[in-house]
Amino acid sequence: MSQDAEQRLQGVIDSYRQKRDGIMEMRRRLSTTEATIRSRDRQVSVTVDALGQLKTLKFDNKDYQSMEPGELSALILGTLEKARASVRAETGRIMAPFLPQGTSFDDLSKGQLDWDRLLPESPRTPEQVRELLTLQLKSDAEADTDQD
Repeated sequence: MSQDAEQRLQGVIDSYRQKRDGIMEMRRRLSTTEATIRSRDRQVSVTVDALGQLKTLKFDNKDYQSMEPGELSALILGTLEKARASVRAETGRIMAPFLPQGTSFDDLSKGQLDWDRLLPESPRTPEQVRELLTLQLKSDAEADTDQD
């Protein structure tokens, strides 16, 4: 194998390892992501995991006992929705670097991806792939510059 081909192959392997390491770190972070929200009146606290599943529901005092059932239900559900929105935003921040360019986590989580754009009927030409990679590299470089 020529030295140029070996260097390109090594570049592909290095890129794979870097992406794999990033995905493993994303997975680790998602496994510990949760959000806890306390209601405005400080009567109820809820904790949800990265998927928005309820982990804990806590009554912070006994004031809830004097509430009407509908009022208590609305308080719990409203607090739960705020916790879900909070964890959805954090999950989106964690996953954003791994989503296809132009794809938002909200679209992904709501099942509203533009599959025709992501998986066109005809395969992309090498020129289109180069253009996409160039745009991604520019985007990555801009993100690196913003973090510095």
